[in-house]
Amino acid sequence: MKNLVFILLLLVSTTAYTQTETPHDSFPPLKKGTLNLDERLENYLNLDISNNKTAITKYDLYQPLQRNDAKTIDLNLPPLDVYLGPPLESNNFTRYPFANDYSYYSGMYLADGAWLASSSTQNAYPTIGAVRTVNMRFNYQPTDWLVVSAGPYGSKYALYGANYNDVGVGGSMKFIISDRVRINGYGQYSARGKHNGVEGPMMGMYPQTFYGGTIELKITEKFGIEGGVIRELNPFNGKWVNRPYIAPVFYTK
Repeated sequence: MKNLVFILLLLVSTTAYTQTETPHDSFPPLKKGTLNLDERLENYLNLDISNNKTAITKYDLYQPLQRNDAKTIDLNLPPLDVYLGPPLESNNFTRYPFANDYSYYSGMYLADGAWLASSSTQNAYPTIGAVRTVNMRFNYQPTDWLVVSAGPYGSKYALYGANYNDVGVGGSMKFIISDRVRINGYGQYSARGKHNGVEGPMMGMYPQTFYGGTIELKITEKFGIEGGVIRELNPFNGKWVNRPYIAPVFYTK
């Protein structure tokens, strides 16, 4: 037991001696004031590495920003190309159902009392379909009281999800009774209308074989109204049906 106590005292003495500060130790003792406990930012930026002969002075890391040496990033975006012509394809399921509608008209003078007129239109019918038609008419006025017009047309239309094509020819005659009264005669032959089978109230919305006449009243120099009856061929029963017709008329010089 005495030997055990002696060994324990020897170990404690040896441990205490090793913790004593030795002047000739490999790590020199730290002197008071050696540690810089100032945690301000400039103390981290004011470094001095004497061994590598490199010194970073105060705020040197921010000098490029002060000299406006920072490089800018240029974003080169492609030019915005907006197509303003007729739609490349029909789309009847947009939020705005008439987004693809358009109408273009043109004319060309041929001779005294003769001219060409052409048109290209598209009309959308929400929840039903749409129709696109290209038309050209030759117009001739042999006298002051008569104007005749005739020409071909082509049409492509959609009805309740089905697509149809149609071609035909149409014509009209206008009798100028007076400055305020005209009598109009219309007619059109559709090569595919009977086969496509569009009937009912929508027959006037899609190309179909018809003929009829109207009376036109010129109310003002720029506005008038016409009304009459159009007879159309019902493709389902093969009979002709009457359809009352009334529409406004706008005059231009």
